Order: sequence, then C-alpha cells, then structure tokens
Amino acid sequence: MAKPKKQITAAPRDAGEALGQLEQPTMNWKVIGLLGVALAVVWVIGGILMPTIGYVGLIVAGVLTAVALGFLIWIWRLTRKSADIAAILKSATDKEGRAAALEQLRARQAPGGKDALNAIAQAQLVAQEHPAEAIKILEAIDLKKAPALVHDDVRANLAMFYLMTGRARDARELADEIRLDRQPQAKAKAMYAAVVAEAFARTGKAEDARKLLETYDPDDKEFGQVAGMLLRAQVYTYMATKKRGRAKQAMEQLLEVDPNMVAAFVQRGTRPELSRLAKQVLAGAGALPKQKMRVRTR
Repeated sequence: MAKPKKQITAAPRDAGEALGQLEQPTMNWKVIGLLGVALAVVWVIGGILMPTIGYVGLIVAGVLTAVALGFLIWIWRLTRKSADIAAILKSATDKEGRAAALEQLRARQAPGGKDALNAIAQAQLVAQEHPAEAIKILEAIDLKKAPALVHDDVRANLAMFYLMTGRARDARELADEIRLDRQPQAKAKAMYAAVVAEAFARTGKAEDARKLLETYDPDDKEFGQVAGMLLRAQVYTYMATKKRGRAKQAMEQLLEVDPNMVAAFVQRGTRPELSRLAKQVLAGAGALPKQKMRVRTR
C-alpha cells in the first residue's frame, strides 16, 4: 500500500497550535524562599552583633530587605505582564484570532520602545505572514530602555527571523551576545540554543554549533514546538561538518515534526546541497511542496 502524501505548504506551521500551548509565566517560589532565608540570616546576625556594633547591623539588614522587596515587586509586575501577554497569544489560534490579539497588544504598547515583551509578542504574530514586518518591530526595540531580563529574548527572536530571511550574518552578530545560562526556562533555553547553533553553523562555526546541539535532545517532550528549530539547526550543522547522513536523519525527523520546514529548503535561494537533500527526503515520504510564501534559507 502506498504511503499517503504529506500536505506541504512551504510555509511555517500555523502559530495556532504553538500559541495555544504557551506556558503561563510564574514566580520562582524556590528562589524567593531562599532569598527569604538569606534575609532572615542577615537579621539574626545583625541582632547578635548589636552589643558590638549597635544598630548598624540592623540598619544594613533593613536596607537589604528593602532592596530585595523592591526587586521582588519589579519581578512580580514583569511576570504579571508576561502572563497577560501569554493569555492574549493563546487566543490567536487562527487568522481572525491573530488580528484580534494584535489589536489588543498594540492598544497596550507603551511609547518609546520600552515594552519589549509586547513587541516580541507582536512580532511572533505578524511573522506568520510578514517576516519582514516582524523584523522591523524587533529592530525598533531600544534594549537600553528594555528590562535586562528580556534582552536575550529580543536577540533570539530577531536572530530567528534573520535566519528565516537569509540574513545569517546579522543573526550571528546577535547570537554572539546571547547567553544561555541567563535563561532558567528549559523550552526558552532550547530555543536560544537552536538559534545560536544555526547561526554558528551558517557562518563558519559548525563545530561549536555541533557541541551546543549535543546537549539538547529534540525528542525531549519539555521542548515542545522548539523541537523543529533544534532539528533544523542540526540539518545546517551536520551539512557544514560534512556529515550528510546525520543531516538526512535530522531532516527526516524534521519532516515528522513539521513538513513545511523541510519544504522551505526546496525553495529558490537555498544552497544546492540542502535543496537536493530536502527533495530526496520529501520524495521518499511522497510529499510534494505547494509554495505559499518564500522563506530564504541560505
């Protein structure tokens, strides 16, 4: 019996499924608990040393407590904003939903490029149909005015869109500044790794890309939709390191995760060896691409 053909559109998978599975940001109560314990120790030490240094120890403890509380309030507000944006994105499961979500996000956008989280969300929505517009949105963010905690989010998303549109050198400049150790969430860290590895592989640092990807398993359920990005990065990395068999294996896995990401390799502007490999994989699966949008992958 012949295998049924996979339906290919040569465009990224609709964001509806991925956005519908977004995780709600939460406070890290374990870290908060440890901070509370540390402050309690400082207060105890200040009390013990009071006969020797007077109220100095308690004053220091009070100042540190005030600073910690201010930081926690700031983190709480940022988390609440992230949760609100995630809730808006979860409703963007179709074209109408994306339009409604964009309208809500634009209504909440702060002037002056300060609301980086909002801009990232808008870029993710418009990228489905207009990658160039998504790039403009992220390029307009002033990182000097944005919270330091989201700097790498901006860089990773912008680099991802650069890679989608064939601007590997621009993506590499951003990838060099991304630090994975600053991201505590596993899925977001895997997304960073995929973007950094692909940028490295496409700009002469394939061995560094290989070492990075070895620490991330695309089959890990915790990574969810990021699996496709990791596999795509593997394809570029293995081709750059002359391991065509591994690249073919990665592309076959990618076909199961998202056939459209494989179909993108067939389009004009792709390196001949990648295009040939993609055609071979698609032919083996009985899949024929029907192009709807151009995504440069050079």
